Amino acid sequence: MKALMIALSLMTATFQATAGISSGPSDDSLYVLAVFETKNVAVSLAMPADFVSVPIRITSDQKNTALAYEESHQAIELVVQKARETGQFRTSTRVVSLTQYKSSFGISSGPWNQPAASADIYLLVPLTKKQDNIFDAGAAAARFVEALHLPGKVRCELGSLQLAVENPEQYRTKLLGAIAEQVKATQAAVAPKSIVKLDGLESSVIVRQAGDRNVELLINYSLSITTDR
Repeated sequence: MKALMIALSLMTATFQATAGISSGPSDDSLYVLAVFETKNVAVSLAMPADFVSVPIRITSDQKNTALAYEESHQAIELVVQKARETGQFRTSTRVVSLTQYKSSFGISSGPWNQPAASADIYLLVPLTKKQDNIFDAGAAAARFVEALHLPGKVRCELGSLQLAVENPEQYRTKLLGAIAEQVKATQAAVAPKSIVKLDGLESSVIVRQAGDRNVELLINYSLSITTDR
């Protein structure tokens, strides 16, 4: 009898295990951004996204480094406070990047090459029946930022919009059930008495963007079937 290995490569692309943003001062939930990779998996769960994530780069152009740090902190707190007051947005922050001004002539003189302080914060815009796509949500975020009265020499720059899902791990059980059904169907079609091996089911649930409103949830796994002949 000769062992025949039939490798069914259901997913070959490597994804980042956690494409997420950390919880911010206004919410302790985990939000995961949708990636844009091509779908290479047989099983996925299609669903509407929960939010549109709008990254905001907050920069202070103050030449005094200490003052720039203070202004950046004030601006972050302002964004969080105003988002809470409107009740329309959530916020999430990443690690703040604080750097001194530098020039070819030293820190205290010469032209300034970079801002003294810069920080990133994400504005999370819920998708609703009235605001049901990435474009409407992005426009709402832009109007929110334009209405802010920023301190000192702070300026804000909006980044690329992405769909986001709150705690995608809550869908793991449903995904595993769908994978089990797919494995049974594949085994029955190829060789009912074969031995099935699955790898990668412990990997994180990945969120894939599938349009301007919907995402697909999937798990990075591989399946192989061994039969005897």
